[in-house]
Amino acid sequence: MSAADELLTPAHCISNSLQKTARAVARIYAEEMRASGLTRGQFPILESLATVKVLPLSVLARRLYLDRTTLTRNLTPLERDGLVLRPPDPLDARVRQVAISPAGRRTLRTARRGWKRAQKRVLERIGVDGWRTLETTLRDLRRAVSD
Repeated sequence: MSAADELLTPAHCISNSLQKTARAVARIYAEEMRASGLTRGQFPILESLATVKVLPLSVLARRLYLDRTTLTRNLTPLERDGLVLRPPDPLDARVRQVAISPAGRRTLRTARRGWKRAQKRVLERIGVDGWRTLETTLRDLRRAVSD
């Protein structure tokens, strides 16, 4: 069996390895961000909205690599808690939009402190150079497998 053939076994599943790693890292972020009340899945939503006035739902979904239904499901508790708003599009009522609220901005400030602590913890374990290499590899992989 060649080295490439060996990688075609479930023991070397790329998806499973990425998911296990993501769960291990996510535990650190969840622990550090718990005080903000945001989950690690909600944080990137608010972070993406923080620098724009409003975004169409479809644009936000693309930025986060989420399908629209998953994003809508993740927005529901944020909207319920008053952290995001869903203003109508003034030009097209069919377009769904989303914006961060003032309460969302306050929550995001708290979450960023926890996020920074988590980021430092992970960087201490992998090292800056290790992260830069991994970040490039992950970006290349994302581009290679994206439509």
